[in-house]
Amino acid sequence: MLILPNLRKHKGSFGEALNRHEEKFKCERVHENNEKEYWEDKLKKWKDALSQAADLAGMVLENQHESTFIKKIINVISTRLSRPALYIASCSIGIHRRARPINSWVQTDVSNNSNIEVLLVCGIGGIGKTTLAKFVYNLNFGYFEISCFLANIRETSKLPNGLITLQKQLLSILRKNEKVKISSVDEGIIKIRNALCYRKVLLVLDDVDEPDLVEAIFDMKDWFGFGSKIIVTTRHKSLLRPQLVHEVHEVGILYTIEANELFNFHAFGHENNQISKDYYKEYLEEVIEWCRGLPLALQVIGSSLAGKSKNVWRSAIEKLREIPTNKIVDKLRLSYELLEDDHDQNLFLHLCCFFVGMKKDFVVRILDKCDFYTLVGIQNLIDRSLVTIDEYVNDIRMHQLVRDMGRDIVRREATVDSGKRSRLWHHTDSYNVLRGKTGTEAVQGMVLDMRMIPLIPLRQSQIGFFTAWSSKLGNFSLQDHVRTDAFEKMHKLKFLQFNKVQVNGSYKNFPKGLRWLCWSGFPEECIPNEFPMENVVSIDMRYSSLKQLWNGYKFLQYLEILDLSHSYELITTPDFSGLPNLEKLILEHCTKLINVHNTIGCLQKLMILSLKDCQKLKSLPDSICELKSLETLNISGCSNIVYLPTELDKLTSLKELYADGISMINLEAQTWYSSLWAWAWKGSGPLLSPKIHFPKSLHVLNIAKCNLSPDAFNKVDLGIMTLLHWLDLGGNPINDLPDSIKNLTRLKTLNIAYCTKIKYLEGVPSNVTDVNADGCISLEKVGSCAKGHPVEGYINCINLVEVEGVFKLEPLENVDPQVLANNMGISNLETIMKSTMVSLVFGRVYNAERLRNEYPGFVQDDITSLFSLSPKKLPPQILYHRGVFSTFLPGESVPNWFSYKFTDAAEVYCTLPNNLNSHRTINGLSICFVYKCPEPYTNVGLYDGPAIWLRNQTKDLNWALYPAWFGLPEDDQTGIMWLSYWKVNNLFEQGDIIEVMGSPQFAEFKELGVKIFYIDEQIENYESNDPFEDILRNDFSDEERTYYICT
Repeated sequence: MLILPNLRKHKGSFGEALNRHEEKFKCERVHENNEKEYWEDKLKKWKDALSQAADLAGMVLENQHESTFIKKIINVISTRLSRPALYIASCSIGIHRRARPINSWVQTDVSNNSNIEVLLVCGIGGIGKTTLAKFVYNLNFGYFEISCFLANIRETSKLPNGLITLQKQLLSILRKNEKVKISSVDEGIIKIRNALCYRKVLLVLDDVDEPDLVEAIFDMKDWFGFGSKIIVTTRHKSLLRPQLVHEVHEVGILYTIEANELFNFHAFGHENNQISKDYYKEYLEEVIEWCRGLPLALQVIGSSLAGKSKNVWRSAIEKLREIPTNKIVDKLRLSYELLEDDHDQNLFLHLCCFFVGMKKDFVVRILDKCDFYTLVGIQNLIDRSLVTIDEYVNDIRMHQLVRDMGRDIVRREATVDSGKRSRLWHHTDSYNVLRGKTGTEAVQGMVLDMRMIPLIPLRQSQIGFFTAWSSKLGNFSLQDHVRTDAFEKMHKLKFLQFNKVQVNGSYKNFPKGLRWLCWSGFPEECIPNEFPMENVVSIDMRYSSLKQLWNGYKFLQYLEILDLSHSYELITTPDFSGLPNLEKLILEHCTKLINVHNTIGCLQKLMILSLKDCQKLKSLPDSICELKSLETLNISGCSNIVYLPTELDKLTSLKELYADGISMINLEAQTWYSSLWAWAWKGSGPLLSPKIHFPKSLHVLNIAKCNLSPDAFNKVDLGIMTLLHWLDLGGNPINDLPDSIKNLTRLKTLNIAYCTKIKYLEGVPSNVTDVNADGCISLEKVGSCAKGHPVEGYINCINLVEVEGVFKLEPLENVDPQVLANNMGISNLETIMKSTMVSLVFGRVYNAERLRNEYPGFVQDDITSLFSLSPKKLPPQILYHRGVFSTFLPGESVPNWFSYKFTDAAEVYCTLPNNLNSHRTINGLSICFVYKCPEPYTNVGLYDGPAIWLRNQTKDLNWALYPAWFGLPEDDQTGIMWLSYWKVNNLFEQGDIIEVMGSPQFAEFKELGVKIFYIDEQIENYESNDPFEDILRNDFSDEERTYYICT
């Protein structure tokens, strides 16, 4: 029988027909590229369809009776048609959205060389993995020759002969519900392989925890039919080895609106009574927030509260804060129990109780010193969907219910006696254990913030910037309840996190295994000598009362982080010679610090030194130059420094230098100014023409608000810092940028905010993507290389008339009169220029009064002047934006020249004429927007100027124009007419519905007009190489369909 081979290989009559179509398309469509591609694609699909039809498995009559054969056919068809759909709860809110990517994967053709594709659908318990798999299965099972959903694989596989039971289920479906016998797993594999028979299969394996079954299916991949799909639901993101080609989809939580709807359905029933929701409104938000979009929690909590009184709701919420619901915990706990070993389980419990929201690097540093293999352990938790890492700030994140599940595991260690638990994270439990001295050797960590203890009124007394707290309970003060001997039995204590806690007594018998000491608001002036810190990795005593850290010398070989920020009484630093492994020293806002110990040079591993806002610090020791590992030095806001070592260039590892806010007014010879410059000039040769050199290793340099004079700054050689990617010069009285900035080929961010003397910004390297020139009130022009966004980069630049390639303001008389007449209806240009003056304001001004105290005095005066300026009185101007040019003229109504005229701002839309006999191309739109100001204009906000929104409803494309400059009427009675021409090219077609909206913001809408232009109507002499003309041709992404022109 030759039909099938001819069909598969496109020969015979099939091939002849295809060839005729192909020749026809080549002859008739070759000149139209789009249609050519369309028909070529269509022809390919026809060929593919014929090949697939030839590969369809059929039934052969052979030597049997026709009636018997027909019965077999009917039986096969009936079997396929009668495959039942799986049950899904009627209220499956959000399921269509969440199932969309899985369904798309199932319906997409196979993209690799394998007959099968595998998708892991993973997520925490209760997130809805099984429900989504059922939903996708129901949508698609009819498109496969064989479809099978194997549920509860994890539980079944643990039963005696569990794998064999699963094999029997699959084999029964493959053999059309025939009874099968399997005596071993190996026999089952062979029988399944034979039963597949190259058929196209949809297979769902639900709740898989071990990879064996899936890997066995991979081994028989060649026996599946082309296009087969396997969906595996699992809690284990890394269930399969990377060598086994597969995709992973992680199921997300419900959106807030979906979570509300699901909870309301279970709490208030099908009718979803609004009266009931209003009645419980004060509790609804808190309950839904607690559930955090987890469908199981929303269903369980909603159902449990249905029909209950307000008092029950309130009581239930209070219980949830302390003890989560068992049904939810048990579902989530399974992921914890499936962790490979007690190492990962203990790591998880530590994270739950102490480290959620903290930096991953810090957590790894601490826990590695506690005999954990933290990195691999965290990765295992991520694979189980128990932990996530914020990709932007690198924080440890965890779903609140997962965290509560972990804490509940710890709570169940001793439900009555908190002192016998391994971890005390609840402030009241910790306080009671300390007060009752019931702590045991089981306790590994403790958290106590006295501000969180109920029933204890806090009396606050202010000492400078530090708040000293004292607390009383009845006739007993806190010091009578918390004493050091309460810690004597806690031999395993490793993590101590205190805030505002007063502890009295001797620390001689205090636990000696502490790794993390976090005691915010430490009340003593000095850490007692007997305080055991020999094993501490991190000391965090921010907001302490310390005047000095400790007396004399201490050897702390494990200490890597020391943070005493906001210790407002601290006068001096300790002897550092006994801290060989210190990497971070943070002394920010220690406002009384006057001395940094000379032994700081011993810290050969120190990478970060921050002295930000140490306002009384006058010098740094010369030994700081010996810090070979130092990468970050922050002396920002140290306004009284008068001496820096002159050999700072020895800091060859220095990547970030923050020296903003250093005062250099009236400095003497030994000032920071001369010291810094002496360092920078060192080795530069004769001082007749000195150049200022910063370290070549710098990636970040901040010398903003230093009152740098133009002469000094012109000598700065920025070009040698070829690694620099962030430069801040803001708030300095410089006139321009040095030529050497052109050599900074890696620079990405340039900040010159409130450099109020700069008039022209030129020479910025093309690699710079972020320019901040806010408040440069003298700035008039920005060169083409600067890519700062007009709003984000040039706020309060009140004299800026050109950002090359973005916008430009120039006299209207510079424009060809014929262009104005044809595109904007302006035919009397000479008369207008002679008799008209227009009030124009820069549309990027906002109240920066709050910034005054952040800048030097000369900048403060300029900021003040921003808001006493009157609009500029100018002859009519033309304002170019990319793709749009505008002018503002006095006017009360839309001229009759415009085709469409609207007086109601709510109904400004029209349909472009659709002439089927015409192929005219729409080239542009002219828009006239008339508005007036019933009240005097004041600078009250960034977006208060008028705006025009243009929307192509048919194509779902939007443009918004907030002009860089805009006109103001002369008084509250007269109007202003904003004329604009939009070069839209082929983005609009006949029949498109367009909407034009004039948004007056601070003003009042009067009228709006629109005129449509076709290429054959317009004078072609406006064919300039205008750099602004292409903005409307911006490529729109699927996510963002609005383009803001000069906002």
